[in-house]
Amino acid sequence: MADNHSVATADGDMDLAEHVATYDSFVALTGTIIATLICIILELVLWGLQGHGGVALIGFALTAAAALFGGLTGANWRAVAPVVVLLGLACIVL
Repeated sequence: MADNHSVATADGDMDLAEHVATYDSFVALTGTIIATLICIILELVLWGLQGHGGVALIGFALTAAAALFGGLTGANWRAVAPVVVLLGLACIVL
């Protein structure tokens, strides 16, 4: 058996910078997914409960575009936040 019971330290063979970068990417992706799911729930409210399928379709296109833009530019969930606000207002007004 391999003798790998030594104590791991941050200055050893660990690539701590890569672990931190991976964690930051995971947190950013999680935030974007949560904001996108909130948009989809609001679109389902618009379409299913209020009968505004066209508005929901436009909202879905805006959500997809904002999520793609946020993922490519690093804006993450902040790119989807205006769409959440617009869909929330549409749910209230319509």
